[in-house]
Parts: sequence; C-alpha cells; structure tokens
Amino acid sequence: MTDDAIRVLIVDDNKEICTFLKAWINKAPDMVCVGTVHDGLTAVKKVVELKPDVVILDLVLPHIDGLAVLEEMERQRITSKFVILTALGGEDLVERALDLGAHCFVTKPFEPSLLLQRIREAVRGDSAGEGGPEIRCSFRQRQAVIEELIARRLTELGVPAHYKGYRYLKDGISLVIEDAELLSRVTKVLYPVIAKRHRTSPEKVERAMRHAIETAWSRGDVEVLHRTFGYSVDANRGRPTNSSFIAKLADQIRLELKTKEDLSQLG
Repeated sequence: MTDDAIRVLIVDDNKEICTFLKAWINKAPDMVCVGTVHDGLTAVKKVVELKPDVVILDLVLPHIDGLAVLEEMERQRITSKFVILTALGGEDLVERALDLGAHCFVTKPFEPSLLLQRIREAVRGDSAGEGGPEIRCSFRQRQAVIEELIARRLTELGVPAHYKGYRYLKDGISLVIEDAELLSRVTKVLYPVIAKRHRTSPEKVERAMRHAIETAWSRGDVEVLHRTFGYSVDANRGRPTNSSFIAKLADQIRLELKTKEDLSQLG
C-alpha cells in the first residue's frame, strides 16, 4: 500500500459482505479499507469524520436507507465518491441514487475485480467504464422482464391492480427476487423501504398488502390460489401471510427468470 492509496469506507448491513470486501480491498496495492459501517445513521457520521475517497454504499440499510445517506451527503457537500452496491430491483431507486451524485452502481452478486475497477474509475473521475451503458441497459431489461412476470402472476391470482397493496406487493416481490435475505427482515427493512418509495408508513404497507391478499383469496380463482400456496397458507385464516405470499412468488419468478436467461444464452 502506498501513501496515496485510495481510502474506502464500506457501508452494508451484511457483515459477511463487509468482511469479504475489506479483505479484497486491503489486498489491492493501491487501496485501503478505512472502516465498515452497518447502518445509515452511522454511515453519515463516519463519512464526515473519515472523509474517504470512495464509499461503497448499499441502498437497503437500517435506520435510514442509502438514498437518505446520499441526500445528507449532498446537503453537506461531501466530496467522497459513492459506488452503489445493490441487490435492489427497482430502477427508480438506482436512477435516484445516480441523480444524487452516486458515481455508478454494481449489482449483487458481483465480481470483486469489477468493483475494484469501479472504485478506481470513481477516483479518476472516469465514467462507469465502457461497459457502463451496457450494464445499465442490461439492468433495465432485466427489470422490465421481472416487472412483467410479477404483474402477470398477481393478475392470475386475482390481486386487484388498482389496490395500493398490489403496488406494494410488486415492490416487495421484486426486492426479494434480488435479495432473499430481506424475508428475514420484513418488518425492519422490507416494509420501511417500500414505505419510503411510496411516501407512506410501514404499517400502512403491511395492512394494504394483507388486504390485497385477502381480496384475492376471497375473489380469485381458488384452483390457481391453492395450486400456488397450498402448503404455505395460514391454518387459521386460510390465506398466506404477507411474507409467505411474497416468498412463494419470488421463488417462482426467480426460477422462471433463470430459465429465460439460460435459454437466451443458448440462443
């Protein structure tokens, strides 16, 4: 490591990813990891305190999310460069992050060598590299396919498209398709992220989802519903919980998406 090594701060609530990234960064001769942070509020304090050259920032964080971190950095006129490392499926979130000054984004799962390349490009002031537009285009295409698959499945199940819960379920399924760990943090992370997108509360997100599912369960095609959720329904109320509903559809769509991608590669 040289005296002018790139100083990198890692912000991700997944401690295993932080440990992995820290090791990769510290192995690079021109970089050093100056710290790891696991929530948004601490991230703001540490960026101001440490003034790293580059911040690797996840968008889904406890307390305040990555977008709120970027907003605060913009308000305080922080000059650190931000590389977004995300598993999120929402193009609007990525676009918002770029609008707030993020240099580029790298989607999970990722190649460590690509991430290190993006860090160097951020410091040099390069664009996201020759592959940047292609990656961005690929991201948008993938999201368009995911959106279509989710909408089709919700319609088949009888979830009314004009319900708020329909939109919230679409977001929840999309997020879980990209990051299954969110299912273990539904109340603390998933609902708040969706609520922030739609400028509402996590409690209203939960209730609207539940109402949409109950409506589908009472009015939808019983055969389709039970074929999809037969083994995961709530024994007392006969319908799947919000979490099991999202988990089941995310699994099905993830498998369908992989099949489409495999067929595309063969073609």
